[in-house]
Amino acid sequence: MDDLFVWGEIQELRKSINKHNELYYQKAQPVISDFEYDKLLKRLIELEEKFPQYKTDDSPTKDVGSDLLPQSKIISHKMRMYSLDNAYSFEEIQPFLAKLFKNTEIDIVAEQKIDGFSINLYYENGELLHATTRGDGYEGEIVTENILTIKSIPRKISIKEPIEIRGEVYLPKIEFDRLNKERETDGKKLFANPRNAAAGSIKLKDAEVVAARNLQAIFYSIGFSERKFTSENELLDFFEKQRFPTFKDYLHSKADSISEFMLDFSGYANNLENQKNELDYEIDGIVLKANNVIFQQEIGFTSKSPKWAIAYKFKAEEVETILLDVDFQVGRTGAITPVARLKPIHISGSMVSNATLHNEEQIERLDLRIGDTVKIIKSGEIIPKILAVNLAKREDSFPKVIFPKTCPICETALIKEEPGVITYCENLNCLAQIQRRIEHFCSREAVDIEGLGEALVKQLIEKKLVSKIEDIYHLDYAQIELFEKQGKKSVENLKNAIEISKKQKFHKILFGLGIRFVGAKIAKILASYFTSIEMMQKATLEELIEIEEIGEKIAQSVVNFFQEERNINTIKKLQEAGVNLVSEKNEIVNLFNGKKFLITGTLINYKRNEIKEKIESLGGKIISSVSKNLNYLLVGENPGSKVAKAKKIETIKIISESDFEELTNR
Repeated sequence: MDDLFVWGEIQELRKSINKHNELYYQKAQPVISDFEYDKLLKRLIELEEKFPQYKTDDSPTKDVGSDLLPQSKIISHKMRMYSLDNAYSFEEIQPFLAKLFKNTEIDIVAEQKIDGFSINLYYENGELLHATTRGDGYEGEIVTENILTIKSIPRKISIKEPIEIRGEVYLPKIEFDRLNKERETDGKKLFANPRNAAAGSIKLKDAEVVAARNLQAIFYSIGFSERKFTSENELLDFFEKQRFPTFKDYLHSKADSISEFMLDFSGYANNLENQKNELDYEIDGIVLKANNVIFQQEIGFTSKSPKWAIAYKFKAEEVETILLDVDFQVGRTGAITPVARLKPIHISGSMVSNATLHNEEQIERLDLRIGDTVKIIKSGEIIPKILAVNLAKREDSFPKVIFPKTCPICETALIKEEPGVITYCENLNCLAQIQRRIEHFCSREAVDIEGLGEALVKQLIEKKLVSKIEDIYHLDYAQIELFEKQGKKSVENLKNAIEISKKQKFHKILFGLGIRFVGAKIAKILASYFTSIEMMQKATLEELIEIEEIGEKIAQSVVNFFQEERNINTIKKLQEAGVNLVSEKNEIVNLFNGKKFLITGTLINYKRNEIKEKIESLGGKIISSVSKNLNYLLVGENPGSKVAKAKKIETIKIISESDFEELTNR
């Protein structure tokens, strides 16, 4: 296999996995199943093992996904939190058992795998001092106040020595249904599933809102502890005695052979899979652990998972239903997304009536007809998708699904970007686009205007009070008081939220502008590199491409955005309204004063993201390749070809990790 091709595939896999980690852990909005994610990860592991010269410390194969958000209050775990390796069939479990037990007796505990949000509780002198999310495994976000709203979690325990108690926060199914009904009534976006709802809830700023959601928790492991446990059985008994909610219906199997254990386990697994929809909470599999804790400690961990445990994941459920219609929705960028409307059917514990179709190519590949019997799949954490059509049930009279040639809202002719498969409406004044752009700008991830959601934005557009994002800062509040469900207090709160949004951080406002391909992470990178909107407007394609993680597609999109008269006018109006379009000065210390750095090789004292953050905090910039614009090449162990290239350019200073520390400590 060609080295260039391998490196290209590795880079694409890392980029894709990091993006899916962000969607799952930080945004609680996964778009692929665990199975699809694990396929990507396994392929990356395979390539890194086969081509070790391409291994790096910042590879997603080294660390668990992180739920840490910018500006969150974090604290280090006393002991690292890991993730689990997954198996998707009984056959995949057997090699794990063979490697684990070899010729010894098999001693395994199997527990339900709750589809929730990992949590770590730290007790000292018998009192709960703090609760944190898993974060990046090494440190987590402090969420103590929200955790204290869960009544089943003990505030005090009888043991005095320090201990970390670990488990899962989840939203019961009945509460999930109630919450979504309330959100539908209020015109808010519905949660996709209980796991996403729990993840979003535990990080809310208002503990009263969290309390009203009736979260629950279950506990199954410990981190740091001076108290020694000999077995998983003993640990589960300990949880029960200390009044922690824990598993009662678990399997403890001792067997002389793998085949004997698998007979025991398959009965437990099949029974649980058949009954999982009757449980009050979502489960997506079973966790198998070596029962002997001393044995666990001897075996240890890989870079991200315990060697003594594995998760057996249930197969995604497949059912058949009728395709009633296909709607074509218009997004904020003008992208046309087809959505299948289905005859409601029960799948994976919930009723579904919609499925994603992605694009025109998928409709053509499936050769969809209205009235078709379609097979759909739903893996707990994602919305259903159509797998296939049952042609045996198709009738000649069923009309073919035709992708529109014009926008379903404004009737502008649609265009398709080549070589992509996304179809766009290019009319910037399309009402659907206007609504989605304004909703995006007001969202929590952007300027965070509480109270300005989908329902109110739609009313403002219909009443012709807004047509552009800058109109938000010139609202007629007297008119809004006359709207249904709006009163003096609500409008006053809205006015205050809009005023506060003017002082939002530059990178969040930049994200809110809706530049194509510029997500929250890329917006933050751009805002650290260009510290004002004026600097960004003047940036050339070449300057943008030099920035690490900014590819040509993103760079061209940024350049195009700042060349459009409409966008230039929007920026001018936002500035006139007093909206912050400059990075905070106290975030930038100009020791490096814009000097450009590139890192190659493995560092000893820093993780890759830590060194990048330090350089940027001191006014330095990170770029992605060796060029005459590079000032410093920071070289770690086992560097690549970048060193030889840098030596050919006299102006580049090649420095070691100790050289860097000397630079920053002087």
